[in-house]
Amino acid sequence: MLLIYRAILRELMQNLIISLAFLNALFVIEKLMKLSKVFSSVGIDIFNLILLVLLLQPQLLIFTIPMSLLLATLLTYGRAQTDNEMIILMVSGLPYKSTFKPAIYVGLAAFLLSMVMSFYLAPTGIGVVREKVLTILAERAPMGIEEGVFNQGFKGITIFVKEKPDSLRLKEIVIFDERSEDTKIIIAREGKINKEKDNISLSLIDGKAFFSRGATLNEVNFKEYIFRLSPNIEPIAKKNSELSLSELISKISKEGKIDYKLELYKRFSLPFLCLISVYLAPALCMLIGRSGRLGGITAGLIVFAVYYVLMIYGVNLAKSGRISAEMGSFAPVIIVGILTFALYKRIRH
Repeated sequence: MLLIYRAILRELMQNLIISLAFLNALFVIEKLMKLSKVFSSVGIDIFNLILLVLLLQPQLLIFTIPMSLLLATLLTYGRAQTDNEMIILMVSGLPYKSTFKPAIYVGLAAFLLSMVMSFYLAPTGIGVVREKVLTILAERAPMGIEEGVFNQGFKGITIFVKEKPDSLRLKEIVIFDERSEDTKIIIAREGKINKEKDNISLSLIDGKAFFSRGATLNEVNFKEYIFRLSPNIEPIAKKNSELSLSELISKISKEGKIDYKLELYKRFSLPFLCLISVYLAPALCMLIGRSGRLGGITAGLIVFAVYYVLMIYGVNLAKSGRISAEMGSFAPVIIVGILTFALYKRIRH
């Protein structure tokens, strides 16, 4: 029996790693598309890009581990069923449900790992990613200011530079600032780029600033003017997913917003999918019969498509006030769990 379980476990882990790599690649592509908008004006080197992808992994694995676990289980046992190995094991006296013990052990380990990632690693990783992006933008922002073109790499600001003698010095500068209701136009003879922690500033020399307030236009001459630039970081602004467990609980007790409750309950509900997946797999293997790997992949994708539709629908109902935050977050898990229990009970009989 130990040899049989070891062989099943080895194939299961191989399929799990392949599924994780495939699904993570899909999620990483979506994240990279968002980051490309942030770094479109300044660019990013390959080392920092790889570092950001690694820092994003805890957040991605919360979603991909349950999905990969179900796919890996269906691929492993679906292949065994197609090759008649399951029939041989049952004829030899091994109960059908007992063959899934390796998957159950892997599911328990995946559940514990998902809990750690959901409550600790993922929020920390998101915060580190945000700080790292800010640092990269501040370091590379001077590269994004080119001479002879209208530079729009900063939110609400357009910069035109006639000459750029080196990476930090500018000449004949025109700045159009739309960050506030009072539109501002600044013209300067020369300037220097100063790097700061999270942004950069321009030290402008000998120029004029025009401020429009309603129908009036005010003009101010200056010898030196410090103009601060904020990188365009809106796509990665701090979100609820960046809050730690203690911060979420504190905000729920003080503010009571439903968004904080939904985020907290989501962190509880997602890891439970690992346990549901390994108990749902035996029933799905019986349903798909001898369809093999293709049937396993199809069944797994359908299950998670239904789950995520229910999750999105439940969150929207909770935000609209039709149901509670608890019901909106846990309803998909409860529905899929009841289905899993009913199918698993049928398999035992």
